[in-house]
Amino acid sequence: MPATNPHRPDPHRVEFATTDPDSAQRYLTAAYDATMAISGDHRAYRFRHVRFDSGPFHLDTLDHRATTEYRCGPVSTVVVGRVHRGVRTDLDLDERFGPGDLGLHAHADRPYHVRQESVLESVVALPPEAVAEAACNHPDGPLPPLRFTALRPAHPADARRWLRVVDYVSETMRAAPDFITHPLLVGPFTRLLAAALLTAFPNTCLAEPHHHDRTDATPAALTRAVAYIDANADLDITAVDIARAAHVSVRAVQLAFRRHLDTTPTSYLRRVRLERAHQQLLDLKPGDGITVAEIAARWGYADRSRFAAAYRTAFGRSPGRTLRG
Repeated sequence: MPATNPHRPDPHRVEFATTDPDSAQRYLTAAYDATMAISGDHRAYRFRHVRFDSGPFHLDTLDHRATTEYRCGPVSTVVVGRVHRGVRTDLDLDERFGPGDLGLHAHADRPYHVRQESVLESVVALPPEAVAEAACNHPDGPLPPLRFTALRPAHPADARRWLRVVDYVSETMRAAPDFITHPLLVGPFTRLLAAALLTAFPNTCLAEPHHHDRTDATPAALTRAVAYIDANADLDITAVDIARAAHVSVRAVQLAFRRHLDTTPTSYLRRVRLERAHQQLLDLKPGDGITVAEIAARWGYADRSRFAAAYRTAFGRSPGRTLRG
């Protein structure tokens, strides 16, 4: 049976299926930017791949309906796989991942030799720079070296937190494909996944707070950070950007918000964006043709129901009612 050609009615979703290992090999080589050689029982071979691609990161589902073995060169992304069916074995490390297991693949300096036995697996792939940036404390310093010390989460609670974040991002991408590449959506989602990955898998990136972080968390630093957020809330600004504008470290600006405003930089930014969305809804006139969903996405909300809940809490009425006047 020939391969099913990937077609893209949704520009952020790719689907491919085949019973031909050679076609699967060519496809996987292109999809993962790695050289792969698949061996196994060709008569029983089945392969299906679905990818949701935001740009910086992608979410994949891979279904191998046969026992396959492949080798690939070093992978340029940080990958977390979750096995739903079958067994996936890293033959070089003698690591076996069965149903429910999470496995990290983040070694850019070594090839992989893997056996898959009728595996159904979901995958999250992130650029290593995004993961390192999530651990960055000094805005103008080098990115911390990215090194993981284990392939599995340290505790079940860490795995559950990771899965909750992945489920939230996945559900949002499926529900709002038209908005998923908007900078105020994809940027925060990338950083959310990166931060969740760092807390789920043991690593050497997250350093202990420095005493300067505490002494630099001053009202003046907070004033600079607030001014920067207020002036740039329509842009995809990061914690590093805010810290740079405040002339302090990331942890110092986080502590300043907690100490003086009892909130976080992210929560303050979210509140400013919600207020901007509220003002835009007030300013719209009948016939403008702008929907609540478009306003929500413009200010970083892909999920209209989440936007409506936050809006109702802040302003005591629904965004639709505001739009209708």
